[in-house]
Amino acid sequence: MSRTIYDLIGLAAGIAFILALKGLSHPKTARRGNLIGAFGAGLATLVVFFYANPDSSLPLNNLGWILGAMAIGLVIGVPAARKVQMTQMPQLVALFNGVGGGAAALVAIVEYLNLGDQATTAEVVFTVFTVIVGCVSFSGSIITFMKLQELMTTRPVVFPAGRFVIAATLVSVLGVGGWVVNALGTTP
Repeated sequence: MSRTIYDLIGLAAGIAFILALKGLSHPKTARRGNLIGAFGAGLATLVVFFYANPDSSLPLNNLGWILGAMAIGLVIGVPAARKVQMTQMPQLVALFNGVGGGAAALVAIVEYLNLGDQATTAEVVFTVFTVIVGCVSFSGSIITFMKLQELMTTRPVVFPAGRFVIAATLVSVLGVGGWVVNALGTTP
Protein backbone atom coordinates (compact mmCIF):
# COMPACT_ATOMS: atom_id res chain seq x y z
CA MET A 1 0.00 0.00 0.00
CA SER A 2 1.12 3.52 -0.64
CA ARG A 3 1.98 6.02 2.06
CA THR A 4 -1.10 8.05 1.10
CA ILE A 5 -3.41 5.17 2.05
CA TYR A 6 -1.70 4.81 5.42
CA ASP A 7 -1.97 8.56 5.98
CA LEU A 8 -5.69 8.47 5.14
CA ILE A 9 -6.23 5.58 7.56
CA GLY A 10 -4.38 7.56 10.23
CA LEU A 11 -6.58 10.57 9.49
CA ALA A 12 -9.69 8.38 9.79
CA ALA A 13 -8.43 7.18 13.18
CA GLY A 14 -7.98 10.79 14.31
CA ILE A 15 -11.49 11.68 13.16
CA ALA A 16 -12.83 8.63 15.01
CA PHE A 17 -11.16 9.85 18.22
CA ILE A 18 -12.75 13.28 17.83
CA LEU A 19 -16.18 11.73 17.20
CA ALA A 20 -15.63 9.44 20.19
CA LEU A 21 -15.00 12.42 22.46
CA LYS A 22 -18.16 14.06 21.16
CA GLY A 23 -20.12 10.86 21.78
CA LEU A 24 -18.69 10.46 25.28
CA SER A 25 -19.96 13.91 26.24
CA HIS A 26 -23.53 12.69 26.85
CA PRO A 27 -24.79 9.55 28.62
CA LYS A 28 -27.21 8.70 25.78
CA THR A 29 -24.43 8.62 23.18
CA ALA A 30 -21.58 7.36 25.41
CA ARG A 31 -21.82 3.73 24.28
CA ARG A 32 -21.62 4.71 20.62
CA GLY A 33 -18.77 7.12 21.41
CA ASN A 34 -16.89 4.36 23.16
CA LEU A 35 -17.31 2.02 20.18
CA ILE A 36 -16.16 4.73 17.76
CA GLY A 37 -13.11 5.34 19.97
CA ALA A 38 -12.29 1.63 20.02
CA PHE A 39 -12.60 1.53 16.23
CA GLY A 40 -10.24 4.52 15.94
CA ALA A 41 -7.74 2.87 18.28
CA GLY A 42 -7.91 -0.29 16.19
CA LEU A 43 -7.25 1.69 13.00
CA ALA A 44 -4.32 3.52 14.61
CA THR A 45 -2.85 0.22 15.83
CA LEU A 46 -3.14 -1.33 12.37
CA VAL A 47 -1.38 1.65 10.81
CA VAL A 48 1.50 1.30 13.26
CA PHE A 49 1.78 -2.45 12.70
CA PHE A 50 1.62 -2.43 8.93
CA TYR A 51 3.00 0.95 7.94
CA ALA A 52 6.05 0.40 5.78
CA ASN A 53 8.18 3.52 5.98
CA PRO A 54 9.62 4.00 2.49
CA ASP A 55 12.46 6.12 3.93
CA SER A 56 13.64 3.43 6.32
CA SER A 57 14.75 -0.15 6.21
CA LEU A 58 13.74 -0.68 9.85
CA PRO A 59 11.25 -3.53 10.18
CA LEU A 60 8.71 -3.86 12.96
CA ASN A 61 10.73 -5.60 15.66
CA ASN A 62 9.58 -7.62 18.63
CA LEU A 63 6.12 -8.37 17.29
CA GLY A 64 5.82 -11.27 19.74
CA TRP A 65 6.53 -8.98 22.70
CA ILE A 66 4.04 -6.41 21.43
CA LEU A 67 1.26 -8.94 20.91
CA GLY A 68 2.09 -10.58 24.25
CA ALA A 69 1.81 -7.27 26.09
CA MET A 70 -1.48 -6.54 24.33
CA ALA A 71 -2.79 -9.99 25.30
CA ILE A 72 -1.82 -9.46 28.95
CA GLY A 73 -3.54 -6.08 28.90
CA LEU A 74 -6.69 -7.63 27.45
CA VAL A 75 -6.71 -10.53 29.91
CA ILE A 76 -6.38 -8.16 32.88
CA GLY A 77 -8.19 -5.06 31.61
CA VAL A 78 -11.37 -6.46 30.08
CA PRO A 79 -12.47 -8.52 33.10
CA ALA A 80 -11.56 -5.65 35.44
CA ALA A 81 -13.60 -3.20 33.38
CA ARG A 82 -16.58 -5.57 33.20
CA LYS A 83 -16.60 -6.47 36.91
CA VAL A 84 -15.96 -3.05 38.44
CA GLN A 85 -18.85 -1.43 40.27
CA MET A 86 -19.82 2.02 39.03
CA THR A 87 -18.87 3.53 42.38
CA GLN A 88 -15.33 2.17 41.91
CA MET A 89 -14.92 3.40 38.34
CA PRO A 90 -12.68 6.36 39.36
CA GLN A 91 -10.22 3.93 40.97
CA LEU A 92 -10.13 1.81 37.82
CA VAL A 93 -9.57 4.88 35.65
CA ALA A 94 -6.74 5.96 37.97
CA LEU A 95 -5.10 2.54 37.69
CA PHE A 96 -5.46 2.42 33.90
CA ASN A 97 -4.04 5.94 33.63
CA GLY A 98 -1.12 5.02 35.87
CA VAL A 99 -0.34 1.92 33.84
CA GLY A 100 -0.42 4.02 30.67
CA GLY A 101 2.00 6.56 32.14
CA GLY A 102 4.37 3.85 33.33
CA ALA A 103 4.19 2.14 29.95
CA ALA A 104 4.99 5.42 28.17
CA ALA A 105 8.09 5.88 30.34
CA LEU A 106 9.26 2.31 29.76
CA VAL A 107 8.67 2.46 26.00
CA ALA A 108 10.64 5.72 25.78
CA ILE A 109 13.57 4.15 27.63
CA VAL A 110 13.53 1.00 25.49
CA GLU A 111 13.33 3.00 22.27
CA TYR A 112 16.25 5.14 23.37
CA LEU A 113 18.28 2.03 24.20
CA ASN A 114 17.48 0.66 20.74
CA LEU A 115 18.84 3.84 19.13
CA GLY A 116 22.03 3.76 21.20
CA ASP A 117 24.70 6.17 20.03
CA GLN A 118 22.64 7.12 16.98
CA ALA A 119 20.12 9.13 19.04
CA THR A 120 19.96 12.79 18.16
CA THR A 121 19.72 15.53 20.77
CA ALA A 122 16.04 16.01 19.89
CA GLU A 123 15.34 12.30 20.43
CA VAL A 124 17.08 12.41 23.81
CA VAL A 125 15.11 15.52 24.82
CA PHE A 126 11.82 13.86 23.86
CA THR A 127 12.83 10.66 25.65
CA VAL A 128 13.69 12.51 28.86
CA PHE A 129 10.45 14.50 28.66
CA THR A 130 8.39 11.35 28.06
CA VAL A 131 10.05 9.52 30.95
CA ILE A 132 9.41 12.44 33.32
CA VAL A 133 5.77 12.86 32.28
CA GLY A 134 5.17 9.09 32.32
CA CYS A 135 6.64 8.72 35.81
CA VAL A 136 4.67 11.68 37.15
CA SER A 137 1.49 10.25 35.62
CA PHE A 138 2.23 6.82 37.09
CA SER A 139 2.99 8.03 40.61
CA GLY A 140 0.13 10.55 40.68
CA SER A 141 -2.36 7.98 39.44
CA ILE A 142 -1.25 5.39 42.00
CA ILE A 143 -1.61 7.96 44.80
CA THR A 144 -5.06 8.89 43.45
CA PHE A 145 -6.08 5.22 43.38
CA MET A 146 -4.85 4.71 46.94
CA LYS A 147 -6.72 7.76 48.20
CA LEU A 148 -9.95 6.81 46.41
CA GLN A 149 -9.67 3.24 47.70
CA GLU A 150 -8.95 4.65 51.19
CA LEU A 151 -5.64 2.79 51.38
CA MET A 152 -4.05 6.14 52.11
CA THR A 153 -5.30 9.14 54.02
CA THR A 154 -7.50 11.45 51.98
CA ARG A 155 -6.37 14.46 54.00
CA PRO A 156 -3.57 16.55 52.53
CA VAL A 157 -0.16 15.22 53.53
CA VAL A 158 1.76 18.21 54.82
CA PHE A 159 5.21 18.08 56.35
CA PRO A 160 7.76 20.68 57.42
CA ALA A 161 9.64 22.24 54.53
CA GLY A 162 7.31 20.48 52.08
CA ARG A 163 7.46 23.28 49.52
CA PHE A 164 11.25 23.26 49.68
CA VAL A 165 11.34 19.48 49.12
CA ILE A 166 8.98 19.80 46.14
CA ALA A 167 11.06 22.63 44.64
CA ALA A 168 14.30 20.70 45.24
CA THR A 169 12.80 17.61 43.61
CA LEU A 170 11.72 19.62 40.57
CA VAL A 171 15.15 21.23 40.23
CA SER A 172 16.81 17.81 40.63
CA VAL A 173 14.62 16.16 38.00
CA LEU A 174 15.21 19.00 35.54
CA GLY A 175 18.93 18.98 36.34
CA VAL A 176 19.29 15.25 35.79
CA GLY A 177 17.21 15.55 32.61
CA GLY A 178 19.48 18.34 31.37
CA TRP A 179 22.56 16.32 32.24
CA VAL A 180 21.20 13.29 30.35
CA VAL A 181 20.46 15.43 27.29
CA ASN A 182 23.90 17.03 27.44
CA ALA A 183 25.71 13.73 27.99
CA LEU A 184 23.79 11.57 25.53
CA GLY A 185 22.52 13.88 22.80
CA THR A 186 24.74 14.03 19.73
CA THR A 187 23.25 16.12 16.96
CA PRO A 188 20.23 18.39 16.53
